[in-house]
Amino acid sequence: MMKRIFAFISVLALVSVMALPSMAGKPHKHPKTDEPLVIDCFKGTPKAIDGKLNDWMLNHMTPAVLDTKEQIFPGVAPAAAGWNGPKDSSGEFYLLWDDKNIYLGVVMKDDKLVITQAGGNIWRTDCIEIFFSTTNAVGGHAEHYQYGFTANDQRWNWCNMDGAGQREPDYLEIKSTKTGDGYICEAAIEYAQMKSLDFKVGEAIGFHPVFDDADNGQRKLQMTWTGLEAHDQSQGFGQIILSDESAAVRAIGKVAETWGSIKTLR
Repeated sequence: MMKRIFAFISVLALVSVMALPSMAGKPHKHPKTDEPLVIDCFKGTPKAIDGKLNDWMLNHMTPAVLDTKEQIFPGVAPAAAGWNGPKDSSGEFYLLWDDKNIYLGVVMKDDKLVITQAGGNIWRTDCIEIFFSTTNAVGGHAEHYQYGFTANDQRWNWCNMDGAGQREPDYLEIKSTKTGDGYICEAAIEYAQMKSLDFKVGEAIGFHPVFDDADNGQRKLQMTWTGLEAHDQSQGFGQIILSDESAAVRAIGKVAETWGSIKTLR
């Protein structure tokens, strides 16, 4: 009798554990500040993918920032020794999402734009790389999607959790503009094509922005959000939290908050 009771309790405990919602793994921490790498991804749809970001309300959004020597992966020579500070190369990565796409607005500083590669080799010169992933800390390439695009509007998908990688993704729209101190890339990715990830309100998605910087025709450094090699998910990537709050509502709230502070001071 006792054996039956014990077996019943064991089965009940197993069912209870299986019924628990999956918990997001911890995000990686910034290699310099030790702060968790987490940002909100607000709801919003750009009026056009034009590479300008005029309709993004950037002042009311928090980007993933890549601008410190601690974020330079040491495995790409000359790495930090060849970096002359944020004006040499650095980036801010903004995100929005809606019912169909996830949008990326990348503002890059780059004192020397070099794009000489094509197809799957675009990472060898100036290139943006974006990883969306599970929140697991795992080795290998099995739990992330890797996309790349350039200031010449080139695009590529390398790693793909659904086995559809190593090709130009026709579901990724990219438009870029050159600026006085670098360039801007604006991209839209149809996230239904990332079938192994669940894009819904409140969900945490692994996120790892990366850029490759080249001078004199060849890559001289790779800077990543975590400071680890671009694909290195062994300690987890950073994360985005898919919010149901719109960027416009957040902007209005900030204005109201500021106006309230001004009225209080009067």
